[in-house]
Amino acid sequence: MAQPTGTPYKAPADGVVTLVAQDPFTLEGNLLMIDHGMGLNSAFLHSATIVVREGQRVRQGQYLGTIGATGRATGPHLHWSLKWRASRLDPLLFLGPMPD
Repeated sequence: MAQPTGTPYKAPADGVVTLVAQDPFTLEGNLLMIDHGMGLNSAFLHSATIVVREGQRVRQGQYLGTIGATGRATGPHLHWSLKWRASRLDPLLFLGPMPD
């Protein structure tokens, strides 16, 4: 979702932070990964800031960081990938209506 740099994003569900990479990867930039349990994992790419740490338990709706354009990005946006076991899922299928 394209948003201005610095727009906050929150945890979509409870889980444990498994990776915080604030030394940007080439493509992903600043990267955050959360294990939600039962094989479900979220990854958030291109973050400007990440305010949680590895091993931290997070709750649904908890502030995680801010949207950015780190790594290979043409502009600020949140790249949220959702994976269940070996299958990639469309995160939009799990969200309610988006605000205008």
